[in-house]
Amino acid sequence: MNIITSAYDVVKATKADKKNIMRFYKNQRYSASYIGKDQCYIVKVNSIIIACAIISAGQENDDFWLLHGLVIDKVQRGKSIASLILQTITADKDEFTHLRYEQIICFADIGFQAFYQSNNFISYNINEDTAPLPTEFKQRLNRYREKQKNLHCFIYTAV
Repeated sequence: MNIITSAYDVVKATKADKKNIMRFYKNQRYSASYIGKDQCYIVKVNSIIIACAIISAGQENDDFWLLHGLVIDKVQRGKSIASLILQTITADKDEFTHLRYEQIICFADIGFQAFYQSNNFISYNINEDTAPLPTEFKQRLNRYREKQKNLHCFIYTAV
């Protein structure tokens, strides 16, 4: 993966950002929930959120995290901001300098396959691939696929 240099800074959102995050998603016509242990990464320009992603802890297994709500303002797309957010998330470290997110699962339309693969995510879509996933994520994937037939599972594993 190429490291992106950018004029944009990705920061971890604080509790004070929550209303603005929800407003951003609403303005982008994206339904997102942001609760409890969720971590949110945002990019702002002139104090206005232009990009956002949420990462949620798995309930069954703390080793897996769910990436969702990766949304870039329509006007800002095509500037590698989404890749910058993914690079920030995958490089984030805890207070002991260990990688915070060692395994990240994402469900996205097949049209985003090249994007996720260029950011070191691997496509997991046949039953044999998804078998080792925690039950909660397998069930969620199956539920989502009932409405979105082109939905694929992508997984990032820290090296």
